[in-house]
Amino acid sequence: MQLKSLILFLGLFPFLLPAQVTITGFNHLALSVSDIEASTAFYRDILGLEPIEVPDDLKDIRSWFKFGGGQDLHLLAGRTEPVSDNSRSSGHYSLTITDADEVEAFLKEKGLDYHRQQRFDGAWQIYISDPDGYVIELNEPPIHWEYLLNGEDLSGWDTYLGAQYLPGSDNQKGTEPIGMNKDPQNVFTIVEEDGQPALRISGEQFGGISTVKEFENYHLQLQFKWGTAKWRPRQNAKRDSGLLYHANGEHGVGSGFWMQSQEFQIQEGDCGDYWGVGGAVIDVPAVEQGEEGRVYDPEGTLASFGANMAGGNRCIKSADAENPSGEWNTLDLYCFGSTSVHMVNGKVVMVLYSSRHPVGEEMQPLTKGKIQLQTEGAEVFYRNIRIRGIEELPEKALDSK
Repeated sequence: MQLKSLILFLGLFPFLLPAQVTITGFNHLALSVSDIEASTAFYRDILGLEPIEVPDDLKDIRSWFKFGGGQDLHLLAGRTEPVSDNSRSSGHYSLTITDADEVEAFLKEKGLDYHRQQRFDGAWQIYISDPDGYVIELNEPPIHWEYLLNGEDLSGWDTYLGAQYLPGSDNQKGTEPIGMNKDPQNVFTIVEEDGQPALRISGEQFGGISTVKEFENYHLQLQFKWGTAKWRPRQNAKRDSGLLYHANGEHGVGSGFWMQSQEFQIQEGDCGDYWGVGGAVIDVPAVEQGEEGRVYDPEGTLASFGANMAGGNRCIKSADAENPSGEWNTLDLYCFGSTSVHMVNGKVVMVLYSSRHPVGEEMQPLTKGKIQLQTEGAEVFYRNIRIRGIEELPEKALDSK
């Protein structure tokens, strides 16, 4: 090919030429602002960016901040014209956040305008504007959950029903357990409730439904609400169920109905309490509260709870965060190592430490197991049961103030 033709060919396909500029990263973003003090206050006090020291001779006309990851924001005084193209569908820049719910609550508290939406991939986007009208997207990346119910059947779960409470009787003496994956009365079914698939637990017999898989180091989230039906022997008692975690071993070792496990109590007025099931033990900082027993207090004395423990088998959550009966509630359970956190409707109600159980004659760490939901004399609905792995406990899960 002649030289002239080669030059013409390369001119038509410039991507074949070697790059003339090598980019190694993003260094900083510079914005021209009309009021350096107002913009400095916004980025420092609203967005919480960390200021960078500016030379004394530039303090009146410059303000610098750290974005994170070695990237900076530079504010430059001197803007005289308003920002003209300031809609969220056009020019803007985006900052990563960890919790869109917390950010939204903060913006509401400050009385700031914002727009929130969810992107097609599940990311949450909150759009705000700075004092000059620059549009900023606050982006919570999508969380990839594993949903434990498929909305159609009970695939991935096992059921277990203990000895029956016979009609007109408040005890089950002389009756045999119904057993594994036998449910003649349809205690566990998938139904549509409030327009969504949900697991209905009738409560008619005592027992549980447990995942086939075991889990370790995770964040579990689900929603529940109470139904109306109640059964012997709890017809005149509080509606009761329970979220059992680190469930292990044989079915029925816990009171004849459940696996050995740690319990996140689900009971009217007591949602978030701890119970040790089948010999499991855990430590909780707590204070005495009269005849009520010991109540979780992050500043309290660390006590061991479980069967035959000095603290008793139950620790009471710090506050009642449950919604009125018949409304949906969101529960979050964080488990990492031997520590767990109970959250009810976004509020931390207990932090628990040193999960353990008896193995032979020794106590050993209990840090993984199945998820089991109790049927215990009351109709209850569960939906959106989902789980994801975690590499640490988030700060919000340890904040119970």
